[in-house]
Amino acid sequence: VLGIIATLPITIFFCFRIVKQYERGVVLRMGQLENKKKPRKPGICAIIPFTDTFISVDLRTVTYDVPPQEILTHDSVTVSVNAVAYYRIFNPLTSVVNVEDVHLSTRLLAQTTLRNVL
Repeated sequence: VLGIIATLPITIFFCFRIVKQYERGVVLRMGQLENKKKPRKPGICAIIPFTDTFISVDLRTVTYDVPPQEILTHDSVTVSVNAVAYYRIFNPLTSVVNVEDVHLSTRLLAQTTLRNVL
């Protein structure tokens, strides 16, 4: 009992997370989604320490400068093409559960698409 009372201020510090206006919070309780229909809204979010994993997902538009790609055209001329990709996460639950690293996979998809278009 004395140990619980002594660690209570530290434990309470880990119980609350702040979700900013441009973010949504996804809570995984023991590896499973806590609420399968909607993420946590902006404000103060209470979690259970050591059982819940809190992941904040940024919903703002992200820009990515695709590195230049050297492409050989039909008439054997080498052309350097670059691009800028804009993307935004619409469903935070899907981005956390279905993809390991959303930003890296989007960047790789942009590079692949740029190569395949030309």
